[in-house]
Amino acid sequence: MSLGQVIASLVVAVALTSGAAAQSRLPPGVDGNAQPAPAAATRAVAHYLDLERALAAALRERRRDAAAQMLAPEFEARTAGSLDAVDATAWLDAQLHARPTASVVRDLAVRELGEVDVVSFFLDRSAAQGGRPATLYVVDVWRQADGRLTARYEVQPTHPVAAPTRPRGRE
Repeated sequence: MSLGQVIASLVVAVALTSGAAAQSRLPPGVDGNAQPAPAAATRAVAHYLDLERALAAALRERRRDAAAQMLAPEFEARTAGSLDAVDATAWLDAQLHARPTASVVRDLAVRELGEVDVVSFFLDRSAAQGGRPATLYVVDVWRQADGRLTARYEVQPTHPVAAPTRPRGRE
């Protein structure tokens, strides 16, 4: 074997072993041995989590004025069950006449898009007397200038995603 062939063989061997070593290093938490640190909520997630919880509490406690102050005058709600949009007054009436149930906002995500923020989350509602618990997938559009909700879109998923077992910074 010539010196050139030996050097070429060594270069190939080093390249193969360094590539295998690099591939065996996985990010923390991927290999199942190390748990990733709990995620911290971003400023936007924390802000809108507070707003969504405040709106849910105002509705549950039947505080119409508090809930109405969070809605923009042009607010409309749409659901998968209807072709028609519902204005703020009709939506508030429906929410306030429903049986009050505890609800949990989870897996909230925020997309900041200039003058509006799009907030999506799961809303888990506990069972009312004689009823079943329900999970809604909600997309809210908030106007940044005055912090008011301009639109709500909601659907009840056929197979809702289960709540995470450990905090992910979106709860």
